[in-house]
Amino acid sequence: MNCEETTQLLSQYLDDALSLPTRVAVDEHLHRCPVCRAHHAELHSITRSLGQLARPVALSTLASSITDALLIEAAAQRQAPQRSWRESMALWLEPRLMPYGVGSLASLILFVSMFAALRPHFVALQEAARQSNSLLALRTAGYDLNQPVTPEDFSSRRAPFAAQSPSLDPGGALAALTGANARPHLDVNQDADDMVVVADVFSNGSASLADVVQAPRDRQMLADFEVALRQSAAFVPASLDRRPDTMRVVFTVQKVDVRERSF
Repeated sequence: MNCEETTQLLSQYLDDALSLPTRVAVDEHLHRCPVCRAHHAELHSITRSLGQLARPVALSTLASSITDALLIEAAAQRQAPQRSWRESMALWLEPRLMPYGVGSLASLILFVSMFAALRPHFVALQEAARQSNSLLALRTAGYDLNQPVTPEDFSSRRAPFAAQSPSLDPGGALAALTGANARPHLDVNQDADDMVVVADVFSNGSASLADVVQAPRDRQMLADFEVALRQSAAFVPASLDRRPDTMRVVFTVQKVDVRERSF
């Protein structure tokens, strides 16, 4: 038995309310532990001091005083006017509804205070959304879906992300390759495949393969990717993206097996 268990049992030990095996275990621990032995002596001294206190003696007139008070209260209740059902209902509801009413009022005040404090932030968010929509409308104004996408148009639409992720040149060989991976080939049974590679992108938009993190099952897929990087500038120039002149990017390239052949 440890000190914590012994301390919890000392009160019952002093009252002789423990079973014999538990009492023997407490005796053994008290014999070994001077700390618990001191605690036991202190509790024993307090118990003995409390036992020596004189018992209070009730006044001889206490019973008659209580009886007289009860008789007076009963007489006062008999002489009191009878309450109407509305008064009785109000007295019954008051202690029950008052806490809920106060809590509801406090919640309402707290909500109004929080809304007033957050209102400037809501106004700022609405203004930012309005400006963003205006900027998007200006960017998309006059865009012709029948015309090819230019590197300038594509990079301007990716402006929020171009500094961290360079924009693909829509007319480059890499863009054509990634589009071909998602188109069905009527004469080739194309299986789904993917790869993860790392490439270095330079200021003029050209890129070179730096590392292969996950090679594809079809090695030709990786060879086609390297050829596309060397064939033409894979990305728009750094000046259009407003990105660093040289940066390293991670590609996840997927070849999709498109079953639908009707388009």
